[in-house]
Amino acid sequence: MQAIYDMVARWAEAGHVPAVFQHAFMVRGLLAALIIGPLLGAVGTLVVAKRLVFFTQTVGHGALTGVALGLLIGEPLGSTYAGLYGFCLAVALAMTFLRHRVPASTDAIVGVVLAQILGLGIIAMVLVTRQYNVHQVEAVLFGSLIALTDQDLAVLAGTALVSAVVLAMSFNAFMLATFSPTLARTRGIRPVICEYLFVAMATVVVVASLKLVGALLVLVLIVLPAATARALARGLVGFFWVSVGAATVSTLAGLMLSTWLPIPTGAAIVVAASVLFYLALPLRWLRQV
Repeated sequence: MQAIYDMVARWAEAGHVPAVFQHAFMVRGLLAALIIGPLLGAVGTLVVAKRLVFFTQTVGHGALTGVALGLLIGEPLGSTYAGLYGFCLAVALAMTFLRHRVPASTDAIVGVVLAQILGLGIIAMVLVTRQYNVHQVEAVLFGSLIALTDQDLAVLAGTALVSAVVLAMSFNAFMLATFSPTLARTRGIRPVICEYLFVAMATVVVVASLKLVGALLVLVLIVLPAATARALARGLVGFFWVSVGAATVSTLAGLMLSTWLPIPTGAAIVVAASVLFYLALPLRWLRQV
């Protein structure tokens, strides 16, 4: 990676790219944005189609608890992978299990689990702040370019690769199981297995994106590009690719905005995604005239 940083720094010194890319953390942020944008845009289409928006938000809120638990079991600050991924996956799979076993609405189940992880998170954070300053873990909440490491980038790239393979092989099955479970069964697809697989994949994608986007804002970057795509696209294929494009443009624009203004990267990305959404609405209205 150092060779890439040095090469881009030389380009910045020569004026071929903006001067801010002399810094290694900006190059890491750019690479992460080029991965996260398409990834969240693609996953967002399925999250919206499956009506798992607040389900995903609950997983994002579980990230802070996961970080705190990772620190409590002795993981180093900034590399709490076991606590973070383990806890968020456990939360996602538990909610999926309860949705199929408990006679209650999905909103009720998600609300109960959200309350539980917030309570556990507060307890864990109180214990953690005896050893660490709470500001040392705030990057998980809001996203931070500076907090992004080479290790995070490698995890993100691996997550993106595995997720791309899963989506390429199972996207149609995911969609069919969502809109017509009966037809899916006649074609040998098991909707429940599809749901568990998608939930696990979406959870890993959300968690891998937290360092750049932040736990409180990752949901918005999943939903807004999909909403923008729904306003512009006519078919399912268009819906998918417009969402990927909108998420990528939002991530790159937010990344650059956070270098010009003293604001968190995640917030800047969400502002960019919001602007695209509101620009898409007049185009939809004009098309309907």
